[in-house]
Amino acid sequence: MSHLDIGQTFGPLLVGAMLTMGVYGITTLQTYFYYIYYPRDSHWLKILYSNVRTLDTIHVIFMCHSIYYYLIKGFGNTNLLQQGTWSLFASIAINIVMAFTVQSYFTQRIYTLSPPQMKWWLSGIIGLFVLAHFCFGMETVVYFFIIKDFSRLKEIKFISVLPFGITAILSDVFVATALCFLLASNHSEFEETNLIIHRLIVFAINRCILTSVVAIVEVVVFTALPNSFYSFAFDFIIGKMYANSLLATLNSRLALRNKDYGDSEARGISTSFRLVSVVSQDEPINALQVPSQGNGTESTRRRVPSEMDIDTND
Repeated sequence: MSHLDIGQTFGPLLVGAMLTMGVYGITTLQTYFYYIYYPRDSHWLKILYSNVRTLDTIHVIFMCHSIYYYLIKGFGNTNLLQQGTWSLFASIAINIVMAFTVQSYFTQRIYTLSPPQMKWWLSGIIGLFVLAHFCFGMETVVYFFIIKDFSRLKEIKFISVLPFGITAILSDVFVATALCFLLASNHSEFEETNLIIHRLIVFAINRCILTSVVAIVEVVVFTALPNSFYSFAFDFIIGKMYANSLLATLNSRLALRNKDYGDSEARGISTSFRLVSVVSQDEPINALQVPSQGNGTESTRRRVPSEMDIDTND
């Protein structure tokens, strides 16, 4: 950088870090709720949750180190402020791994919930974009470590950064589109079933909007303002968006179930709906148990795909 503009570089970096810490507090609260309300989740789901939470915490540590390095250790030392430190670039790598983990989880859910004739090609296409996002992201981080000089990072704009951002956006859009398609294809004549499906579609769209908007802004800012650090600030935040999308999805299961019960009781309808997990020999299938009206004991189960691995364990 021939001229270091603190207001366009480390100013946005500091603001982005502060906002990121606020979102980290939300994920911390999500973690507390998860272990309080879902102690009987499967071991692999708990491992997934713990891994994402651990990556989220490591990212915060690296981010704070980079802020301290530049604003405290680098105070008045313009030579030190010219190049990226290892913790700044490592925080980007952690975000990439976290995004890959979250997107892989949703891809696996799409595979599980898809009809047999669609399983491989639907989840395969989405998986390719998720993998491309991961590979282009790691390529970008490697280039950052090699170049180091902030003024030269724009050299890899077209060969690495833009493909990284585009695949991030497309993978999120494809995941959300697939979930909405699977859910919308299961509408029925039951009003309560359709209400639950509608809520799940809203969840999927909201998850996509949060991460996609931040990714789009990050790519646009890096392209339009290559000498500023606004893109780093947005990258701090986007990792928390991915982590929070997974944690919020898992934690919303109980709220969705209770909302369903509340709606039925408020209307005085004798027919109640219960979210259950129908377990086959090879995979869980989410379903809605629809007890028949009256005093009969017969019930009908309708398979309803859900991005959430619902487990009532009552």
